Formats: sequence, C-alpha cells, structure tokens
Amino acid sequence: MITKEFQLPVFALRWLLLAQAGTLLLHVSIMPIWLIALVCLCFSWRWRIIAGRLKAPGNWTKAGLALVTSVLLLTSFDKITVAGAVNLLLVAYTLKLIEMHSSRDAYISLFLSFLVAGLFFLFHTSILSAVLVLLVVVVITIALISIHLAKPLTVPQLIKQASSYWLAAVPVMLVLFVFFPRMPPLWSIDVGQSATTGISDEMNPGDIASLSQSDKLAFRVRFLDEVPSNPSSMYWRGIVLDFTDGRGWKHLKSVNYSGEPVDWYGKRASRWQNHLEVSGESYPYEVIMEASNQPWLFSLDGSLPENPQVGLTQDFTLQYERPVRQTLRYLSSVPVDVTREPELFRWRLDRELQLPENENPQTRQLAIDTWQSTGTVQGFVNETLKYFVDQGFVYTLRPPSLGQRANDQFLFETKQGFCAHFAGALALMARYAGIPARVVVGYQGGEWNEEAGYLSVRQYDAHAWTEVWYPNQGWQRIDPTSVISPDRVELGLQAAMQEEGSFLQDSFLSPHKYQGINWLNATRQYLDWVSYQWDLSVVGYDSGKQKGIWSQLAGYWGRNIWLAIAGMVVIAILLPVTIVAFNYWWGRRPKNLTARAQFESKLKTMAVISGVDIQQNNNKTPREYFNVLKTIYADKVDQIDWLSKQYEVLNYNSLNADDPVHYRHWRYLRKVLVGIKTKK
Repeated sequence: MITKEFQLPVFALRWLLLAQAGTLLLHVSIMPIWLIALVCLCFSWRWRIIAGRLKAPGNWTKAGLALVTSVLLLTSFDKITVAGAVNLLLVAYTLKLIEMHSSRDAYISLFLSFLVAGLFFLFHTSILSAVLVLLVVVVITIALISIHLAKPLTVPQLIKQASSYWLAAVPVMLVLFVFFPRMPPLWSIDVGQSATTGISDEMNPGDIASLSQSDKLAFRVRFLDEVPSNPSSMYWRGIVLDFTDGRGWKHLKSVNYSGEPVDWYGKRASRWQNHLEVSGESYPYEVIMEASNQPWLFSLDGSLPENPQVGLTQDFTLQYERPVRQTLRYLSSVPVDVTREPELFRWRLDRELQLPENENPQTRQLAIDTWQSTGTVQGFVNETLKYFVDQGFVYTLRPPSLGQRANDQFLFETKQGFCAHFAGALALMARYAGIPARVVVGYQGGEWNEEAGYLSVRQYDAHAWTEVWYPNQGWQRIDPTSVISPDRVELGLQAAMQEEGSFLQDSFLSPHKYQGINWLNATRQYLDWVSYQWDLSVVGYDSGKQKGIWSQLAGYWGRNIWLAIAGMVVIAILLPVTIVAFNYWWGRRPKNLTARAQFESKLKTMAVISGVDIQQNNNKTPREYFNVLKTIYADKVDQIDWLSKQYEVLNYNSLNADDPVHYRHWRYLRKVLVGIKTKK
C-alpha cells in the first residue's frame, strides 16, 4: 500500500528506485564501506515505506543520520578532494530516498541522478564507462517517463521511447562537442586516489618486478610521419632517480641551485634545450597516456615538448604542470641523433656523484678495482657488464628479498634480480668509481599494431636502466638487462620469462597471457584498436585538435565559415524537432485497420473538413454522415447517394472485409470521396 502523501503509481516508483540504484552502482569503487551500507539501508527503508510497513523518518531521525554521515565523511577524507566532494553528494542523494513525499521530490531526485551519473567521468573515461553511463541515463529517462503515465507500458515500449529522445539529441550533442570551446577540466585538484599501477619517484629492489605483473595500459604512441625502425624496442623515459641510500633510489626534487627546475613550453627560450645537441631529422609522435596520478610524462631520448602545460626538466624528461588524473594527449618529437649535456656544471657533478652514508663495502671495493684496471668510462662499463655475464647472474621476476646492504647481497650472494637490481648496482658502482651515473625508470618495448600503426605500452613493459656520463659525449644509456637477458629487450617480457613461467602469473584471465592463441589475440587487438580510437577522437579531443578542425574548415569555407557553422547548428536543432514530430505522428496514426474501418475513418475526416462538429455528431451512422455531406455538396447529391448505396451493399454482402476484390472497392470509394472534395 502506497502512502497517501506520495501520489506516484507503484510502477513509476519501481523505475525510480531502479534509476537511483543504477546511478549509485556506478560509484561503488570510490564509496567507503559505510556508505555502501547506508545505501542498502535507505533502499530497504524506502521499499518498506512503499509497502506500508514503515513510516517515513521524522526530523530527529533525519538530523541524526545527517550528523553521523558528516562525521564519517570527515574521518574518511582528511583533505578536500574530488572523491570526497562526490561522496558528499552521494550521501545527500542516498538520504533523499527516505524523505521523498511528493512528485516534486521524485523530480529532484531524478534530475540529480543525471548529475551523479555524469560525475562517473571524473574517474573513468573509457568507452566501456561511456556505455555504462548511457545505460543508466536511459533508465533515468524511463523513470521520468513513467512518472507521467496513467498506466504502465511494456519495457520494450519504454526503452523505445526513452532511446528516441536521446537519439534526437545526438545532432545537437555532436555540434556542441565539435565547436564549443574546449576548456581545461574543472576537476584538476586531487581526486583522492593514488595510481594502482605505474612507476613512482622511488625504486627499491623488487618494485618493478611487482609492477610487471599488471597488464594495464600505460600509454599508446602514434608516429605522425615516418615510423622509426623497430619501434617496439624503444626506451620511454619517465623519471630520473638520482639519489640513493645504498639500497634503493629516488628522485631528488631539490636541485641546490637558483632557478626553476622546469622550462615550460612557450613561456621563454628553454635553458635546458641549449644542453641538447641535435642532428639529423626528427620523428614527431603523439602519446595518449592513461591516468597515473603523477606529473611526469613518457618520451624518447632528446624529445622536446610541443604542448602548452608541458615542460622540459633539467634531466631532459617531460613533465605536465599537474598530476595526470585523466587520459592525456600530448605531442613531441625525437631526433635521430642527440647528445645530452656534453659538459656538466659543478652542482650537476655533486648531484650525480652523491653516495650513501650506509655503504656497501664489497660493492665499493669491486668498483674501485674495476676502475683501476680499466681507467676509462667505457672500459669500466664494459668490464662491469662482463662481470654480470661471467658470474652467472640470472634475470628473474621472482628475486629473493634483500637486506639493508642490498647491493652487496645482490652482487656477491643471490646474483638473481630484475632490471631494477642490475640498473641500481651499475649506477652505484659507477659512482663509487667517480663516474656520474643515475637510474632511469620508464618503459621499454611495447606491442606494435602493424595494421593500425600505433604502439601500446603496458605496465608489464616497465623497465629500469642506467645512464652514465661520458666526457664530451654526455649521458649515454646503458642497459645491463640487455646483456643478462637479451630476449627481454628484443622480444619482450613474455618471451624472456617463458622458461620461468612467471609472466602475468597472478593474472590467469588476462588475454595478454595467451598471445599465442591467434583468434584470441586478434580479438584483443581489435578491441584495443576500438579503445584507441575512442581515446584519440573523444577523450583526446582537446583545444589543439579543435583548432586543427577550425583551420581545416576555414581553408574550405573561407569567409563563409561562420555561416556554415550557423547552418549546421540550425540543422542540428531542427533535426531533433523533426524526429520528435514524426515520432508523435507515427504513434497516433491508425494502425492495423480493416478496409471498412479505413473508409469510415476517411468519411469522418471528410465530414470534419466540411465543417461538421464531430463532438456533437460523434454517434452518427455512416448513412447519417452521407446525409450531412449531401447537404454540404448539393450539386453532388446523386454521386453521394450512389456512394452510400455502394457502402451498404459492400458492407452487408457475403464477401469477407479483407477480400482483395472487396478491398479494391473500398479504395475506389475513397478515391471518389476525395474527388468530391477536390471539385468543390
């Protein structure tokens, strides 16, 4: 039994609850456990109110719930974040369930549902996310339609009606999406979530090995002109780690010199670019990067920024002006030949030669002995790499745990490690020998899609290598993994770990684990291509792309560009109106009428056109309608009498009303009847 206060029918209330449930389900991943419990409580309470088993909560109860949820929100989010603000709205939206008393409350709740559903895009921007939001929006629209119905419609009818409204809005949506000025996102503050996967500004032994068990996408790359040879073997620099405590490495943010550490694109001539000696042609490329919640971007050696809000750091990596919290598109270019920082300033030497207080004495002695026996940077590097090979070091995703003096244990005891172990050991040995060195973390390799022409780089492509400084030659990349496990660099992690069987060992259902199954691999690549097109055309549609479209249109239409755009806007507005009008007419047209019913309907229509008041003459028989027409068309009395007699003969003879011959008679009579009106 429904409460008297609430004037909505039961079927509308059910759709209302379903719409709210679907909207809240979108945000389950960011809800605290207590909020999920509150949602369940409020839905149960509302259902019992509808059934007449409970009363709506009083003012004291609502005030108590508001106070408790406020305290829980403050304890769950210790700072102002987008996630915290969204959860605040979710709490209010949930509590609205148990205080709805009228149709007005239902309208408010459903209009809020559209807003809450749209907030899902603050955290997820994939094509699957868009499909989920679209489905929820259709359910919300059905709930709005149901509020206005006196009796329920079938589910297919409701879906058809709701879908038609949204399809009619598509032209306007497309015009606004393409031509409305693109603004930076309003949610650039902290979303309150840390990246679940991705490289960080600290590296301890085993960190990247753990990261390599994830198949999540890191970024995609498309080369805009010529594609370099073997793009799948490239090294994508993310962040430079230049401070070590003897066990791990981290990025030193303090530079110990006057000036900003980043030169931002377009603001002034880059100081750091002056330390790059570039020769040969360059390869421009476009990166679509997934959210990482970190500011650093990924680029090839010597790449320069070509986007606003992107800068070049003092260690020649690209950095965004804020943490990347949504899919980001940026452009860059890489020269064929580049020399990075052929000369080092004093402060740079001090920074790149820093040594830990907690020493690894065995590593230190090995480094000194190696330097004394070689005397050159290249000789030292070659001898160290030879040491790794001669001593039988093993490349593995299951390295043993190490203590505080991790390098001593790794180099002289376990001799088993992942890329981070080898890169960190080489950099520390070089510094003990007086050679500037550092660790770089990023990604190496990726999957090249030959048909679509882009490179997909995933978390299991995460990699670490060493950069060593050569006098007059600058920083050179040295990858110890390439000599320990060449397959890792040339063929990828899966091939390198085939014998060990540790590739994605915790992800049994990952399609990337079964790349040898052709049909499954082809399906996976196709879905990846669809996702890439979505990121490229929709998520990555920024002000830069919009300006490109404006330039193309200006070149095609010239001075008439504004007239052409105005025409498209008018068409986009009129088209939905036309679709809705046609849908209204189509729904009201006579359906499945027999020939007799069609004729009688036409007869009544002719009477209306001739001035007969149907409201006062609604119960007239066809003969009486014919008599009315005779008074109007006095010069056609004989013809109308003939029509009346033919109607009576055909209506009461033995022929079936759906007989083809019979149907032709009716068509003839309708034709004659229309002819009378035409000749008036």
